[in-house]
Amino acid sequence: MRVGELLVDIGPLRTSRDFRAIFVARIVSLFGLGMATVALSKQVYDLTGSTFGVAVSSMIMSVTVLVGSLWGGWAADRMDRRKLILWARASAALAFAGLAVNAFTPDPQLWAVYLCVAWDGLATGVSVTALMAVAPTLVRPDQLPAAGALISLTGEIGSVAAPFLGGVLLALSGPGPVFAFTAVTTAVTTLLLLRLRPLPPVAEDDEDGVEDSGSPLAAFRFAVRHRVVGALLALGGINALFNMPVVLFPEMVDKRFGGGEVMLGLLYTAPAVGAILVSATSGWITRAARPGRLLLTAAFAGGLSIIGFGLSGSAAVAFAMLAVGGAAGTVYEILEYALVQHHTPDRLRGRMVSVLTAQGTTGDVVGDVEVALVAKWFSPVGAAVVNGVVCAAAAVVVAVTVPGLRRATLPREEEEPGDEGPPADDLVAVTPAGAGPTTAQLLAADGGSPTTAKQLTAEGSSPTGG
Repeated sequence: MRVGELLVDIGPLRTSRDFRAIFVARIVSLFGLGMATVALSKQVYDLTGSTFGVAVSSMIMSVTVLVGSLWGGWAADRMDRRKLILWARASAALAFAGLAVNAFTPDPQLWAVYLCVAWDGLATGVSVTALMAVAPTLVRPDQLPAAGALISLTGEIGSVAAPFLGGVLLALSGPGPVFAFTAVTTAVTTLLLLRLRPLPPVAEDDEDGVEDSGSPLAAFRFAVRHRVVGALLALGGINALFNMPVVLFPEMVDKRFGGGEVMLGLLYTAPAVGAILVSATSGWITRAARPGRLLLTAAFAGGLSIIGFGLSGSAAVAFAMLAVGGAAGTVYEILEYALVQHHTPDRLRGRMVSVLTAQGTTGDVVGDVEVALVAKWFSPVGAAVVNGVVCAAAAVVVAVTVPGLRRATLPREEEEPGDEGPPADDLVAVTPAGAGPTTAQLLAADGGSPTTAKQLTAEGSSPTGG
């Protein structure tokens, strides 16, 4: 492989005007949001004098993002996604404007902060879901991994640079100008997204055998029956619950590594360092001949890195293990994103995104509680080792029991779009009594496979975010 092939593939930026618009809008948005996050936590802490108040604002954001995503997933499968995205981003700009106005008043009100946070969470959930559902009109099927890598790279860079810049602006001028800046950047992203063409949902036949009643549960039923998508959701759920134990960092620094706040900051930075290195050199990932096998390997390596972090006796080894974990997690996320969206029909894509968002949101919250309880019962070292063992073992179990995921592929550049779809045996056909054979069964008998499309994550966190 040539050196140039190791670098991040910018093909989607060259070939798709719509992807370029979303990519630029995402960069602008991430910097504004990252800066606002710092200002918001500081303002809430100053108003309440407690960490609990900051936790409440975080909880409000998580819950409203979840609600917005669930509704947005349904709406994205029922209306023009461009209109949905624009309305959601404009609403988010109003929320940040409200935070700015409140911050500039002589006596800022906590209830106004929480109200604006809730409004922004709803808008963010809707926009993230709708943006993820528009991919079939943005990039070619063979460019899905490259698009995911580009999105991941901007997210990781933003997570490192934006909070620092937000802290500087906050120290110089207070929270009001930071929120005002974020309101402006969010408005700019809305204007950039005006360039998108109309994006109505694509009408498709129910060739996957799952009747679409319009219910949010339709995507879940599809995932249960589809071996590749179902396996990815199961493995992703386990990873969300037992992945990187960041809540252990303060205690590990206090009792094991030392170094105070500087070391704590380095531990939080370590996963992003690994993620940036992988995203910047992701050409080999996007060209992988066996993406399913590579995904499982990354999941296993991620589990081992958590074990290594727990057992590390020095800060340098801990930093290295966390960087490896961040790198493995990025490989996993790029390929999970591409495989799930490639195998999901467009008519279910919005609701599938909402399922993934719900999984990640609830998994992170419950996972923090899980690792905290295990650390209390045993020790921080034991909690990290348990989490790592569970993640590594889950990757092995899925690899053994779901051969369809091991064999899963993505369209290659030399193929015509639509030539490749999921293997016919990836769909668990369930034919009602007295009914004829399903499309999947007919294709299996004929040696063909149903064709699916692609999808792009365009905003927010992991690789999507708000």
